[in-house]
Amino acid sequence: MKTTRTATTTPSAHRPRLRRALLPAALLAGLGLLAPAAVAAPAAAPARAAAPTAAADPGPVPDLVCRLDAEVNFSPPLGLLTREAQVTGHIGYRDCRSPDGAAPELTDIVFHVFGTGRFGAVPVPTFSVEGTGRGTWNTGEEGSLYFKGELKKGSPVPDRTVTSGPLAGDGINGLQIPVPRFDKIDPNGVAGFDVVGQVCFWNGEKGRCTAY
Repeated sequence: MKTTRTATTTPSAHRPRLRRALLPAALLAGLGLLAPAAVAAPAAAPARAAAPTAAADPGPVPDLVCRLDAEVNFSPPLGLLTREAQVTGHIGYRDCRSPDGAAPELTDIVFHVFGTGRFGAVPVPTFSVEGTGRGTWNTGEEGSLYFKGELKKGSPVPDRTVTSGPLAGDGINGLQIPVPRFDKIDPNGVAGFDVVGQVCFWNGEKGRCTAY
């Protein structure tokens, strides 16, 4: 009877192949080229400090902030019988300060104004003014402005733009409280307004004047 031999594989048969596989890994590890994950489990990354929160943009800052003290007169008085009249009077900017430091020397000016006043009855009674004014700053420098808008309690001041002198090109906004003066002869006619409030001069984009 012929005996059949079963080929057995000894562990030594795998050794050359195993050595060949381990040599490149050992070489790369020795040269520092093997990824750390292939050698050992990665250490936990240290916690990062939270990035500082950026400060909120405060928006534009005005060149000047002033107390408004104005008087406009209508001739003849405006009302149902007279819808358009001549405007005279003054627009005073008092106790000015310069938040952005553009014009700290400018503290006071009174513009003497001339223009046109109008009355509209529909849908609600409305008084509006448009004109120009010239004045002299406390520094002795002259300036001028253009104005147009409504006279209404708690409303924005009429649009104003500095047309010459210091801060030429600046736009002006703010809030106003106009108080009507009724004509002594015609109780239904308004002879003018006394106006108080606050205004800001802006070089470029306008912000909220009430923030200052």
